Amino acid sequence: MKKEDITGYFCGAVGESVRKISDAFFEDIQEIRLRVNRPAAATMKNTIRYITNGGQLTYDPDTAVIVSEQDLRRCFESVCQYSVHSFQNEIVGGFITIRGGHRVGICGTSVIRGDTIENVKNISSLNFRIAREVTGCAGDICNRIFSDGLHNVLIAGAPSSGKTTILRDMARILGKQFRAAVIDERGELAAVLNGIPQNNIGINTDVFDGYDKPRGIITALRVMSPQIIICDEIGSEEDFSAIRSASNSGVCVAASVHAASVDELKRKGIDTDIFDKIVLLSGCGSPGQIVKIPEV
Repeated sequence: MKKEDITGYFCGAVGESVRKISDAFFEDIQEIRLRVNRPAAATMKNTIRYITNGGQLTYDPDTAVIVSEQDLRRCFESVCQYSVHSFQNEIVGGFITIRGGHRVGICGTSVIRGDTIENVKNISSLNFRIAREVTGCAGDICNRIFSDGLHNVLIAGAPSSGKTTILRDMARILGKQFRAAVIDERGELAAVLNGIPQNNIGINTDVFDGYDKPRGIITALRVMSPQIIICDEIGSEEDFSAIRSASNSGVCVAASVHAASVDELKRKGIDTDIFDKIVLLSGCGSPGQIVKIPEV
């Protein structure tokens, strides 16, 4: 991760403060949140710190730099490459992917017509979610599951247990040997920017960026003849129907789901019969830790 990939988007007094944060501290930052007329905040190891004018990180919000309306607006325009109208789809979707694969969450007032959000105005908060690739974190899982060929695999875990990080590295590893397709509905796996993946997702991996999972899976089957399809956060019946179609076509699927145990998978009605293996991750911030791989 390059610090400059993130700090260059910050403007005004807030920008000066963020750029003063030491490299050592910046390595531990997970998020930087800007809220109009409130202290600039950073999340570090799941705790909230506040950013001072001198770039220090403190627990005292009274010593933090205050985010002005002008600074937030300029920061938002910078994220939009000074062409806000060009990013309307991303703004309505709630986030914009920036260089380096980082994501900026957007909070404001929705403009709704019928049942559809057409725009978001009066932007009041921005959340810079700092993406970090953990190269090699899926190595043990891949060695244990795919040593005898491809299989359908479900990566399950609680929030922040590393599911997306594992899938991203799995794409990198499998994409060296097999034709892989990543269905990147929310840009968290490949982090495509201007058509170019910002993350290393494998030299033989094709990315369906912005496709919903059912449509992306079916499209991949029709046009790219993948050997394995990788997607994040499945849950709907449409998702499982598309995965069944892939499996019936002889194409394997690696996917993730929010569930901390097999019992939780059952309570949520997750169709585990599709999958040959289930990987359970445990513990926040510990991507790659395997609790068990039960037979299903």
